[in-house]
Amino acid sequence: MKLGRRMISIAMRFPVFLAMVSQLPAATLTLDAVSDTSLFESKPDFNLGAATLVAGTNQQVSRSRAMFSFDLSSLPAGAVVTGVQVMLYCTRQPDPDQHGGPVASDFSLHRMLVSWGEGSGASVTGSVAMAGDATWNERHYQAISWGTPGGLSGTDFSSNPSATTSVGNVGLYVWGSSTELIDDVESWLADPSSNFGFMLMSQSENSVGSGRRFASTEQSNALTPPPQLVITYIPEPSVPALVMLGFVVTVLVRRRAICQ
Repeated sequence: MKLGRRMISIAMRFPVFLAMVSQLPAATLTLDAVSDTSLFESKPDFNLGAATLVAGTNQQVSRSRAMFSFDLSSLPAGAVVTGVQVMLYCTRQPDPDQHGGPVASDFSLHRMLVSWGEGSGASVTGSVAMAGDATWNERHYQAISWGTPGGLSGTDFSSNPSATTSVGNVGLYVWGSSTELIDDVESWLADPSSNFGFMLMSQSENSVGSGRRFASTEQSNALTPPPQLVITYIPEPSVPALVMLGFVVTVLVRRRAICQ
């Protein structure tokens, strides 16, 4: 019920109501990525759809960026999203004995604004792309190019990151819930056709050794899970609850207007 989601979203801007919402029974849904791939600058016409994900700059001074998306259809209709996290497992870092070793850096998630092809390229650097696959040069090989090789900020992916976290050693990393991540999921629920997932980028692409490998849907197991989206939500409120909620929202909005 879009009306219920809208009213709770508005009301949650008020501290007093935020406290009330926090007392409502919440549920959690964990989703594995349904598609993922990477873009590899040194192999601009290769696809890595069946390889581990790779992002950052390797010790051969070649940049990479990863992409992954999630199917939100299992989220109950009318659910009000209150929190969103993204989890990735770093499986490999640069050799510490070569070219200065690994460099820890901040990795950001950017909402994708255009479609891309997952492909099935395997091996460490992928394989020659098939028609429609994503590569460094094209988001759909032999059909549609990126705004610029590797993707253009503001055109192919959002210029503002939805979440950022520092990645260093091998292990599990969490991109914590943010207003931007919640907005991303809400926008995809409102318009599923716009759900193109995220791009993962290092903010230190100019630093050799910032490259990292992450578990993918094809290269994962129980100990090294694929990209995961964790959604905390409040189930669709009942009609009586919506009536009360509408009254509370109206009072809060009017009170704010009087005070301004």
